[in-house]
Amino acid sequence: MFDPDAFNFVALANFQLPGGVAVYEYANHPRVDGKPDFLRINAYLSMDGAFVTVWRGLVEPLLVDAHLGFVNLPADFDFHGTYTEELFRGWIETAEAARHILAALHLDEVPPQVLSSADGELRCDPIGS
Repeated sequence: MFDPDAFNFVALANFQLPGGVAVYEYANHPRVDGKPDFLRINAYLSMDGAFVTVWRGLVEPLLVDAHLGFVNLPADFDFHGTYTEELFRGWIETAEAARHILAALHLDEVPPQVLSSADGELRCDPIGS
């Protein structure tokens, strides 16, 4: 059976997708501690039974505005389309399958980043230590 915790993912506390779908964040930085950060861009995994989705981006793009503060953006700016890349969707039923699939995604190659507002302009920077 596939257990995301065994592959350096940490379950996000008090955060699930609709339908009670568990969400995990790739623990590739000390700040990744199981508390959702709606401005952090990282690798995430959702798991509904053995059906898994892995993406790089924001955990929930719809909540970014509420956490970011004032930013001067075009009216049609889309956080999901700009900052989300789907990496995998499918069934992962065993640790062996997970080992191959997750290795192919090269999750360690991109460090987490964070969105912020500086003088009303959107910034995206690597997270500090």
